[in-house]
Amino acid sequence: MSEFNPNLELKRIVFDFEEKNVLVKGLIDIPAINIGTGKIKITKGSEFEIPFWVARILEEEKLVEIKNLKSFDIPYMQTVLWDESKSQTPIQLDEDFYPVVSLQIENLTKKGEIYTLRDRERMEALLKDIISKRRFKIIKLSQKSGDPSPFIKHLTPEEFWLFKTLRIQLHEWEASLVKSNKNNPSF
Repeated sequence: MSEFNPNLELKRIVFDFEEKNVLVKGLIDIPAINIGTGKIKITKGSEFEIPFWVARILEEEKLVEIKNLKSFDIPYMQTVLWDESKSQTPIQLDEDFYPVVSLQIENLTKKGEIYTLRDRERMEALLKDIISKRRFKIIKLSQKSGDPSPFIKHLTPEEFWLFKTLRIQLHEWEASLVKSNKNNPSF
């Protein structure tokens, strides 16, 4: 088994999200578009699945429309924050919660209209509050000895990455103190 590499793991999480297939609807007819080593045929009105990163590019070019993209609105975020405040352990979130909310904030920023900027500020504030509450719980979980599996089942991939990184670092730190203490009695 390979050793856990925090930086590669975080890149893998982002890559996995970008590689997920999403449903798109063709807006125009194009016989073939080269995407890497493959080709995509777009027929106006047809629906098909492609990786999210490809869909974003094609949507920006107004060639396709992304269908059924997950969305978390302000009332949903308020509910998450409320439920998170009441729970001792992390509540279950959609595994794509953070990337989807980040995309929504990015889209609100692009619109630049005054009411959307207020929504963006509210979404950012709610997201920061949710992160703060969950971060505190993750830190507590990473300090627990024994099997934390029943408590970490509701962590998103990003949060699980943080949990594993903290747990490893805390274990290494503690082990170094114990080792130093044995070798240096005056410590």
